[in-house]
Amino acid sequence: MTASMTRPRNDITRDTLSAPCPARAFLFDVDGTLVDSGGAGVRAMRRAFTEVLGVADPFRGDSFTGRTDPHIFRAAVQRHLGRAATPAEEREFFDRYLRHLSEEVPSSPRYRVLPGVVTVLEALSARPGCLLGLCTGNLEAGARIKLARANLNRFFAFGGFGSDDLDRAALTRVAIERARVAAAGPVDPLVIGDSPHEVTAARRNGARVALVATGWTPREALQALDPDLFFESFEDEEATVARLLGLGDSLRAGVSDLARAVDVVRRGGVLVHPTSTLYGFGGDATDPGVVARVRRLKGGRDTPFLVLVPDAQTAWSLAAEVPEAARRLASRFWPGPVTLVLPASDRVPRPLAGPGGTVAVRVDAHPFAQALAAAAGVPLLSTSANRSGGPAPCVPDEVARDLVLACDLFVEDPGTLEGRPSSVVRVRDGRVEVLREGAISRRDIER
Repeated sequence: MTASMTRPRNDITRDTLSAPCPARAFLFDVDGTLVDSGGAGVRAMRRAFTEVLGVADPFRGDSFTGRTDPHIFRAAVQRHLGRAATPAEEREFFDRYLRHLSEEVPSSPRYRVLPGVVTVLEALSARPGCLLGLCTGNLEAGARIKLARANLNRFFAFGGFGSDDLDRAALTRVAIERARVAAAGPVDPLVIGDSPHEVTAARRNGARVALVATGWTPREALQALDPDLFFESFEDEEATVARLLGLGDSLRAGVSDLARAVDVVRRGGVLVHPTSTLYGFGGDATDPGVVARVRRLKGGRDTPFLVLVPDAQTAWSLAAEVPEAARRLASRFWPGPVTLVLPASDRVPRPLAGPGGTVAVRVDAHPFAQALAAAAGVPLLSTSANRSGGPAPCVPDEVARDLVLACDLFVEDPGTLEGRPSSVVRVRDGRVEVLREGAISRRDIER
């Protein structure tokens, strides 16, 4: 493979770009951030406190926002009884509380998952290098009960909880340490909550913090704390995901945003962009992680992907030999919707090699695709931006929303694309075989 195919044009090497980065750990609060249990937690605590300590309505006027369950209980005992709770009383209280919570949450008529939460969690959990955890003042068992009704526990394998420590900062430290264990290395933690307590706890642990105004603290009070990120809600899932990932205010861009697209490619990301035929997934075809990620997005496809290159000379550098028929087809149809399957050079990385030691290459005619291939400096993996077997998109609205959220950038063309895939032609041993008839007819290829 030539030097131009292994080094981006600005001389930033793959080694530099692929240096190990910390995993991103998104640590979510529960109440007011992910769900509103409709008062189920307060009702369960009230019942348990009355049964154990004989005080009716013990939490009147209390705010539970941002506080840990043990702190709420101990403060109430001190206020009503003028003494500290005994260990036996605390054990009995929380045993009863969890039993009552298991009854209250499933029957709570006002229980709801907050806007956009499920879509945001699905998008973040699908991304390589992202970990989702909990960071909540709830006992772990209580948090799991509250999330179980909406099947949200599937997103969170670890966390820091009120059952780990009375102090919010300390349980946040536990969540971060468990994230490091899950990542088997360093993490970049972002604590996400709805109260001032998340800000204090995150900053005491050197973590960034995002606040969302879906809880019980006024938005103005949250904004005054100067969090790293602020959201009115997660209802605009696309903007939420983009901002949480540091991708700007949107996952979408126009065909004039070439620099942003090149940056995605060089950082090992995946984008959706227009070609002359259809919208396709794109990324560095020499990066096994990119190839694996696109395979997952496609739905487990195991056939090889084609690659886009900026010109015929670059295409020939990937081939062990270039038959005269291939040169004639390229001269006639490139840039254009013909993909040539050629014998692969032994320098072609494994992710690019197809059956029988072949490589499928195309010089595309779409101005953006051409410019991206030239500026990225690596072969671009290319396949239609759809689930395997599904309809291939030729206008932006046909790209499934979940695929947009799972990518790092969606480049939109205001026009309508060809709508048919490229024709795929294998050239070897002096023979020309049309493997797929697409935008260019078999008759024109044979002619």
